[in-house]
Amino acid sequence: MHNDTKVSYTLTLTVAGLVSSVKSSYAATGVFDKSEFDGRTITIDSRFTCWAAKVSIKAPDPDTVTSETTG
Repeated sequence: MHNDTKVSYTLTLTVAGLVSSVKSSYAATGVFDKSEFDGRTITIDSRFTCWAAKVSIKAPDPDTVTSETTG
């Protein structure tokens, strides 16, 4: 992924306020070396069940976030 890649995401909550799914997507162009992915979108749909306890989601401390990638 490039530093300027924009990721869209949607959180879905249960009536109890727990996350039941997270769906994220981003443009595949430039992610893979093959041109067959140009113009396509990568989508990841994660579903969660059986929460053991209430959780909260907070934005990370900006000092702990980086745009650097490994690999």
